[in-house]
Amino acid sequence: MSRNKNEGRRKTNVWTIVLFTSLLILVFMSLVSNALEIGERLGQAHWIVEVAFYVLIGIVVLGGIVYPLVGVFFAPIFSLEKLHHADGSARQKWCKRLVNNLIENVELTEEELVEVKGYLKMEDETDDKLIEFFDRKIRPELEHEIYDTAKKVFIITAVSQNSVYDMLGMASANFSLIKRITQICGFRPNNAQVLRLYLRVLAMTLLAGNLEEMNIEELIPMATEGALGKALGIVAASAAQGAVNALTTLRMASITKNYLLNADVSMTRKELRKKSYAESFEILKNILKQGMQEKVKDPVRNFFTRKKEETES
Repeated sequence: MSRNKNEGRRKTNVWTIVLFTSLLILVFMSLVSNALEIGERLGQAHWIVEVAFYVLIGIVVLGGIVYPLVGVFFAPIFSLEKLHHADGSARQKWCKRLVNNLIENVELTEEELVEVKGYLKMEDETDDKLIEFFDRKIRPELEHEIYDTAKKVFIITAVSQNSVYDMLGMASANFSLIKRITQICGFRPNNAQVLRLYLRVLAMTLLAGNLEEMNIEELIPMATEGALGKALGIVAASAAQGAVNALTTLRMASITKNYLLNADVSMTRKELRKKSYAESFEILKNILKQGMQEKVKDPVRNFFTRKKEETES
């Protein structure tokens, strides 16, 4: 029975690697094709501008995609769930690692520092106490990183009108976010889980490039005629592209976080998926609300305030 199970896992891993490689090639070819198209246009102005553009693309790809993609694999494989199954020296080793990681990545008060070090002396209760404390202190740090990244993805892909920028932005932001999550936690998911996360990022990257080519803004004027309809179409299409990309980023980040921080062994994969969707939509709602406040309400309010002050003076 276990032999068949192991063979099934190997087959799954092989197909995951094949799919990952195929998507990586597709993303690379799409980026190269779009970059060459832009480079040729820039070359019409001057060949130095074209070369500078290619160099810039190369730096972004190496620093924003390759480095964070490879860097994740240097972190040790672990999750809070595994701490429940660890015993002896392995349990003590991971408890110490969690404490050290908290000290390095989170601002702790003197009382909290004493408290968390004291957990190491509690024998049977050490893992439960540490898991609760680690989750309570690390989760806000992760949520801050996730929120900031999703907001950047929303703004970049909503404002950008070029598939190259969208794809580079999506890939760089999400690979960097996975790496940052593993840095904050101090450990990473297993190889199969990491590859599945990277598959999601590559699929999201292709989606971001394809959304830019779809001309969603042409659909809005069908319902609203005239120049207003066209204007609404452009704004709505940009917002829709940004929202879709931000949501996929939030979903990927939520899955990564649950891989590492979910210590509740009773939760099924279906329950975890539902939980990640709920978390993603809630954060996206806040991003859209803040974006509307910053980009629309505040400028309009400031405009009328200035007008009122000018009139009074």
